[in-house]
Amino acid sequence: MRKPSLAALVLVFVALLAACAGGPPKRVYPPQASVQELRVQDDGSWRLSLRIRNFSTVPMRFSRLQASFTVGGQNATRFDFDPGVTVGPGSAELVEQVFTPGPGARDAVQQALANRRSVAYLLSGRLASSDPGTDDDIEYPSRLDPVPGLEGVLR
Repeated sequence: MRKPSLAALVLVFVALLAACAGGPPKRVYPPQASVQELRVQDDGSWRLSLRIRNFSTVPMRFSRLQASFTVGGQNATRFDFDPGVTVGPGSAELVEQVFTPGPGARDAVQQALANRRSVAYLLSGRLASSDPGTDDDIEYPSRLDPVPGLEGVLR
């Protein structure tokens, strides 16, 4: 039986080492922002839970959200803030904002709650990350439904 040569062993070792060195590819995809929950506060202000989703294969540190939020076709508010959140690959995190809504949007939500019906919303603007350094357009239309048993809450 022949012994493998030293050159063959070195070649096999180098090939195995090269196969392990690369790791998974790093891909950066546009993030997404949507409404998780809208809660009407006792003083008439709204507490909005925004879900920021990272579809990339690397963590993203979100540094700015500039967006308009409309409900029932009516302007509720404009956001321009630093979410200050790092979202892992393929994950999502929640950030909250409290604000006083515009009168048309407030009426649309009051009607939806009173009639136990859904109401359409649109979140549109820009979402930027400082790491890995992106600035993406976002546009997320959807609907919010009253939550049974939770007064003044839509999801």
